[in-house]
Amino acid sequence: MDLVLQSEVFTLPFVSFIVGLVFCLLGRRILAFIVILFGFLIGYSWGTALLVSVLSISLHQYPWLPWAAGAAGAALGLLAWKVSMFFAGFVIGLFVIRGVFPALPGLAHTAIALAVGLLVHIYRQPIVALITAMAGAYIAAGAAVIMLTDVNFFHALRSYVAQPRAQMVTGAALTLIFSIIGYKFQSRGLNT
Repeated sequence: MDLVLQSEVFTLPFVSFIVGLVFCLLGRRILAFIVILFGFLIGYSWGTALLVSVLSISLHQYPWLPWAAGAAGAALGLLAWKVSMFFAGFVIGLFVIRGVFPALPGLAHTAIALAVGLLVHIYRQPIVALITAMAGAYIAAGAAVIMLTDVNFFHALRSYVAQPRAQMVTGAALTLIFSIIGYKFQSRGLNT
């Protein structure tokens, strides 16, 4: 029980597990907020760095610049969300396909992500529910495998199954289970 209480063992995987489950179960409802949040963060960090570099100015002269760039990024994120779901579907599709099939060539990743983006644009609500359930499930399952490894779960299975295979099978099974549960939870009330 002491191992469970040690925060350094579970802090990041536990947080990733919770974030993955939240995205798996509520992704359709919180995706707009996430797009706006990431727009703000990108504007705040990269937008500010770009403006400082291009305009040859110092942040000491303009301390409000990161906040203004962040607000502009959030506005662009909101605009992108309102104008088209294609880009959000493309990004999520690329994340999922690269995570699930990392050995595929980049062109295949791009083609599948484009198809996902097109499907999200046409069938917004059910596709967003499916893709966010899969993305959240992938994050949660990966974190669960890390936590199970940290408590030597797979080491205990060593005599029954090869350890790397057990981790891969467990991760795939958890991803599938979480994806199905997440999609079912998110699709309640959809007219599909």
